[in-house]
Amino acid sequence: MAEKPKKPVTKSQNQTGLENCLSYLKVFLNVNGEFPLHYMVALIEISKNEGMSLTELAKKTHLTLSTVSRIVGALSDYRANGKPYELVDLRLSKTERRRKELHLTTKGRTLIKRLEKI
Repeated sequence: MAEKPKKPVTKSQNQTGLENCLSYLKVFLNVNGEFPLHYMVALIEISKNEGMSLTELAKKTHLTLSTVSRIVGALSDYRANGKPYELVDLRLSKTERRRKELHLTTKGRTLIKRLEKI
């Protein structure tokens, strides 16, 4: 069965999409004026799948494990340069002692709720 042709995106729809994108970025800029894009992606992936491991996050974001580890450190309670964001919590798995699971903190959950309202 042939697919129906998609309707072209109107200028108005495109503008609304861009405005929404800008609104999302402004939420992160309120956290820190220089909040990196990779941190945004990682935080959103964690919110979609709380309890995921660092390795799973690396696969989802197509970043190296060392880069993801540094990002998660900054999103949690360790940041080499500057104050940590405290948006993510690393917990040891109850079933696998070597596995660290990623969860949102209350602050992280509040930020994600602000994004969902846009």
